Amino acid sequence: PPRRRAKASAAPQGEGEASADAAFGVEMSSLQPVPPGGGSGAANPTAEIDGELLGDDLGAGEDTSLLGALNDQPDEPGEGPVVGDGAEGSSVGMVVDAAGAAGGPGVEPAVDSPMPLAAEASDGVAPGMHLAIGGGSSGVDPPDRSNSSPPVTAVVIGGIEDGRCDVELLDPETHRPTGERSRVAVSDCAIACSACKRETLLFEPPLLRCSGCDRKVRSGSSYYAEPRAGVRICTACFDALRTADERPAMLPDEVELRCGSLERRVWEAKEEVEQDHYVQCDRCQRWYHYICAAFPDPAQLPPEWGLDSQTLCCSACVASADPARAAQLLRQPGSSLLRALQRRSASDLPSCATSDAVEAHVAVEIAAAGVQASGLVVRVVSQRLYHCRAVAGMKVRYGADYPDSFPYRSKALFAFQEVDGADVCVFALYVQEYDAACPRPNTNRTYISYLDSTRWLHTSPPGQRSVVYHAIVNGYLQYAGAAGFSHAHLWVEPPKAGDEYIFYCRRPDPAHGSRPMPTSQLRAWYVRMLERAQATGIVAEFGDIQQELVSGLTSLRDFPLFEGDFFPEHVAELVDESSGGAEPHFSRKQSITLVEDMKAQVAGVKRRFLVARLSGAAPTAP
Repeated sequence: PPRRRAKASAAPQGEGEASADAAFGVEMSSLQPVPPGGGSGAANPTAEIDGELLGDDLGAGEDTSLLGALNDQPDEPGEGPVVGDGAEGSSVGMVVDAAGAAGGPGVEPAVDSPMPLAAEASDGVAPGMHLAIGGGSSGVDPPDRSNSSPPVTAVVIGGIEDGRCDVELLDPETHRPTGERSRVAVSDCAIACSACKRETLLFEPPLLRCSGCDRKVRSGSSYYAEPRAGVRICTACFDALRTADERPAMLPDEVELRCGSLERRVWEAKEEVEQDHYVQCDRCQRWYHYICAAFPDPAQLPPEWGLDSQTLCCSACVASADPARAAQLLRQPGSSLLRALQRRSASDLPSCATSDAVEAHVAVEIAAAGVQASGLVVRVVSQRLYHCRAVAGMKVRYGADYPDSFPYRSKALFAFQEVDGADVCVFALYVQEYDAACPRPNTNRTYISYLDSTRWLHTSPPGQRSVVYHAIVNGYLQYAGAAGFSHAHLWVEPPKAGDEYIFYCRRPDPAHGSRPMPTSQLRAWYVRMLERAQATGIVAEFGDIQQELVSGLTSLRDFPLFEGDFFPEHVAELVDESSGGAEPHFSRKQSITLVEDMKAQVAGVKRRFLVARLSGAAPTAP
């Protein structure tokens, strides 16, 4: 049957269409999944860049996308893997539904018996369905909670006729039946999720960043929009464009922007808050939030997958059936793809030399510390080949003695832990690897550009997240040293208040609330990590960037620059200032001045960077 879907906060009788919200799993819109039955002709974004196959430890041409492992599933409904009990996964934080291993599990024949629906149903409600009474919302608009009490949740128990039904009220804290019954008008109710018993599941307010400078536009602030071009710029970029005809730096070249075509608007983040959509069980007709039912948002998947036509049987139906009947429900025709998507696991993602080395090191380290972190999985979920373009002024100054670009491999290493049946991403590490083929001064250097974590990691004893996270980073440094990298550069500055490096939202820190960790405390965290790495032989020595890199600098061209780093922009300014806008001249005096200016520049920010010299040898216990 067609998927019964409704937008968030729909009234029981309304069945709207779902929009492209990131309602479940990772942000799929940035990925290029391989469709079922796609075969080898499917696109592979992580293994092929500019026509070049990456030949590193993941294997040339191997698909490492989160959905790539679905490419061997059959197209025909009813033919597919039996993947488990289809239990719902209600989770908080960043839930990642990773693809199963390439080739997929075994195939079992489908059951031909039809899936029975609820015996009594009318007016869009059925026994067992949950409703929000007095929710104050109908259609698809979010409910107004400004001057009203929260709705009362109830379960339908029968008496469905003439637009009314009998309900039993639920306790607002425990969500258990109270025994208090009432008869209500269906039109006065809104759908409530039968898993979490809530009417709405709100996402965090979205961020608005300037298309011209990438700065965050704060809620309540003005900005300027060009709707046809999809451009939104901050007031600073607009003023520069208006007064000096200065084009915003990050605006694509193909976009023509004129002040007269821009509309002044006010950004109100709370007005843009989105909420999860609903999906209906085809057997009992109960409604669930996408997240609560572990139902992937069809808008984030290729239309040809036909997820809307897949049969959904909720976990409540499976749990209430006897084992034989439950097995039949899990093999309903036209449900194999949905089941496979629901049961994807991070452990089924392809492993590689990097992830294997990190996992092995983590296991040894946390065991030595007497810590357990069950269900922890580390995977490289993305790797791509890029080129860091040389600073234009450096190329002009040094000519053929300075490279045009510095090739590097960008890797995203994620750690997952299974929490309440869902794989939750608890840690992320973004690195840039400039290997032996990269020209000097970046040769054999790895740059840890971003590191981020959440508070959702469960350890025994509790509160041992740092032990695990230190082990992950040091495991990567051990791998990097064994792979021939000589130095690791670490950026240790916390994000500004209101910004995040990787994870978009998180629960407040008990010590700091929503404020970022102070720089001194974050730096001390990294120092403790590197001290452990030094004690185990992973790192030979480490220090701030002034000690390790700049103290002996004699030429600006010997200073390594990385993509998106703090220094390329400042180096460009130094070179431009030294030349006065004209073509730079080669002189010993000028070179010395540049180096001294660079040393002064670094001295002011030296505590934001750490540089470690990797030993390259197998670590030994202290």
